[in-house]
Amino acid sequence: MPRISSFIFILILTLSGQAQESLPHAVFYGRMDYRAILDSQTDYLSKFYFQNVDNVDELVNGKDYIPYYFRSKYKPILFFDRKHTSSLVLKGRRYNNLTLEYDTFIDELIYSDSSKFIDNKVFNIALNKDPIDKFCFNFGTDSLSFRFFSREKDETFNLPEAFYEVVYEGKSRFIIRHRSYLLVKEGVSEYIYSPSDYIRVNGYYSKITNKRLFLNVFGEESGAIKKYIRTNKIKIRKADKDEIASVLRYFDSLKMSIR
Repeated sequence: MPRISSFIFILILTLSGQAQESLPHAVFYGRMDYRAILDSQTDYLSKFYFQNVDNVDELVNGKDYIPYYFRSKYKPILFFDRKHTSSLVLKGRRYNNLTLEYDTFIDELIYSDSSKFIDNKVFNIALNKDPIDKFCFNFGTDSLSFRFFSREKDETFNLPEAFYEVVYEGKSRFIIRHRSYLLVKEGVSEYIYSPSDYIRVNGYYSKITNKRLFLNVFGEESGAIKKYIRTNKIKIRKADKDEIASVLRYFDSLKMSIR
């Protein structure tokens, strides 16, 4: 197998080592250096990966991803301490049993393939979002299905463009933004997981924060929803995603019965 030059390999290792240390400076001074690191790898990927790896597959469509959280106890990778299986639908074609991870801090889907490497460096690719129809993680009893949402794909979309887990989709919709925020403690970057839940009932998305605001979203059906929640002993602030989904299914059934 052809090999890249020693200079390029040393450069990649140097960038990788600097990524963790540069991130706190990016936050404190308003510069997002980790983005610059990812962008700098686009040319590297196109120039060296396709020239040096046999049997290139069409999944290699994005940027070289450099992990930046080596010293972190709490990592930005979604459920990093739990094993899962993954699948991906790319341009209408389904791929099963992939090694995929989701970076909740920079909103990137990472594809890895241990059979493809150069100079003992396994490639981690931050996949381009546009060709991705959806990706799925299976954690045993919990399955998560993600899609990329944006104003370009849906002009009525009123949230920041990103990957969102689609929990329920009927007349109404329930999605979750899995994200983390940066906390620098004793010079070490920690990534605190902080997901946000959103429902779409009347053409736009509303964040689930408390019971009163949740009920207001349902308008004239709020009374029926309040009764359903009380009957089923659902505590909105503590409800799991299956309970929220059940409320929306009930709401959709009410709208269908009115017709």
